[in-house]
Amino acid sequence: MSESNQLSGLPAERVVDAGQVLVRLRRSLERVDTGLSLPQYQLLSMVRGGGERSARLADKLAVRKPTLTAAADALVAAGFLEREADPGDRRVVRVRITEAGLAAVRSAEEQLAAALAPLFGDAASHLEGGGEALLDCFDALSGALDRRFAEHRARHLAAQAEAAGAGAE
Repeated sequence: MSESNQLSGLPAERVVDAGQVLVRLRRSLERVDTGLSLPQYQLLSMVRGGGERSARLADKLAVRKPTLTAAADALVAAGFLEREADPGDRRVVRVRITEAGLAAVRSAEEQLAAALAPLFGDAASHLEGGGEALLDCFDALSGALDRRFAEHRARHLAAQAEAAGAGAE
């Protein structure tokens, strides 16, 4: 059993099984024809809140910047994203969602929700607490992912600061 599973007290086999369920769930979502790939949907969803720096988006999506740039290029060409210069720093390029991009995200969300609802309903019927318990689990996972991202980001920024400090000596 790995150290992380020992510390959390979770049986390794159950953790592996849960991971396999998540992979199967992702495959199910990939089969829903929304007009967007899941990475495109995820990128548009993240940008919906406002202009984001490409480097920050790449971190959030856990991809390298060239991968994000290629995905953004395709969404710009489709009219779903626009690039804009940061008024405070000309070196920084932000991406912003367009009205067409918002419409595409809303449509995808409706289609994904329609695909997930029967599955979630079935799963919830087997849980004490029903649908609220199931959705609470997703909220807890989302919070854990957000905390992990924040920790990773803090370590990354600390390493960059340390490298910059070492280079100045």
